[in-house]
Amino acid sequence: MTRFDKITGRLPKRRSVASLLYRVLFIVAVFVVQGLALPFVTVLPSIPLILPLAAVDTAMFEGGFRGAATGLLTGALCDVAMNRPIALFAVLLTLVCLIVGVLSETVVARGFAPYFLVCAGTLLVCALAQMFTLLFFDGVPSGELFAEAVSQTAVSLPFTAPVYFALSKTPGRER
Repeated sequence: MTRFDKITGRLPKRRSVASLLYRVLFIVAVFVVQGLALPFVTVLPSIPLILPLAAVDTAMFEGGFRGAATGLLTGALCDVAMNRPIALFAVLLTLVCLIVGVLSETVVARGFAPYFLVCAGTLLVCALAQMFTLLFFDGVPSGELFAEAVSQTAVSLPFTAPVYFALSKTPGRER
């Protein structure tokens, strides 16, 4: 904040266009990896879900409004990557990112450890949301679905570090 801003009471512009552009390009790159590369990795027991990690990072370090907007974008891209109608992840990630953004502005500390825990919770919620129709409409046993949800979460969690450190280079990011 400059001296003039202190005198006039104006707040400085929080983020620049470069920050927004960097995050959008990063999310598109993660979408390409999610949709084109990860489904063909047969070594892992489940397909990792990495798009929500970028949305949670934006929510934690940019706030509730930008987090919700990023959640909507990444949720829609996640639905497209998983060949679903654009609804489930778009709505789910918008709500999760709004809550995470508001909590990070008020209660939750900003750093890697809280980010990791929030990502673990978000991935588990996303995995549970994916199995909703299978559990209630298709009659798949719940034990198998919960095992798959835990497996997908465990396989996705190692990607939190690369996403966190790649987005830590965002211009103007609060640490």
